Amino acid sequence: MLKVNKLSAWYKEDNIILKEITFHLKNNTVVGLLGLNGAGKTTLINTISGVHKSYSVNDLKYYGNEIKFDGIEWKEQRYTVFTEEQAFTYWSFREYLPFVAKVYKKQIDYLRVEKLIKGFGFDKYKDYPIKDLSTGNRKKIFLITGFALELPLLILDEPLDGLDYLASEFLYKEIVGYKKYGTVLMSSHIAESIEKTCDEVLVLKEGKIRTENLSEIQDIRAAVEGWL
Repeated sequence: MLKVNKLSAWYKEDNIILKEITFHLKNNTVVGLLGLNGAGKTTLINTISGVHKSYSVNDLKYYGNEIKFDGIEWKEQRYTVFTEEQAFTYWSFREYLPFVAKVYKKQIDYLRVEKLIKGFGFDKYKDYPIKDLSTGNRKKIFLITGFALELPLLILDEPLDGLDYLASEFLYKEIVGYKKYGTVLMSSHIAESIEKTCDEVLVLKEGKIRTENLSEIQDIRAAVEGWL
């Protein structure tokens, strides 16, 4: 699906955060992104999402076609739920979702949306301005939108932050179920979320990356601790 060859990213040219990393994302797969604080997880997500501009890459292809992370052809294929989203704070969910669907040129299945709203326990907050919501309920707006769009790539940056137990359990089910629509790339510091949802993991350490297939690992937590 997505092939990234020798991607480097930086904030200052003498301080490289990602050092010529190479990885592939497969179709219909849930991929975890792991690393200690400062390993470059957020930088990688921001770069893939077209937000971080200071990067270089030798080869970047989506289904064999050359792309740019900030190009419209790529942006139309992915939706990112950021750890902290500061945009559209005066909008409500009822205003935000149809706007985003129009931007992405997607027809939304509103029966599915209602199931997502119920599953996340969000029903009574649909008309609240985003700025008036708690961290968890604010996160739910963007999660529901991301799942409803059903794009080829859904990127989740620490999606569990602020969620209660019931919402977290529902999120796990939706992440696994999303494989019928596309691929999920999820960063998380919670081992349980990786164990319950992921097929593969990308492990970042000191600007380098390695890929592991979780089906080949018996003790995921021990293995992750060993890598890091």
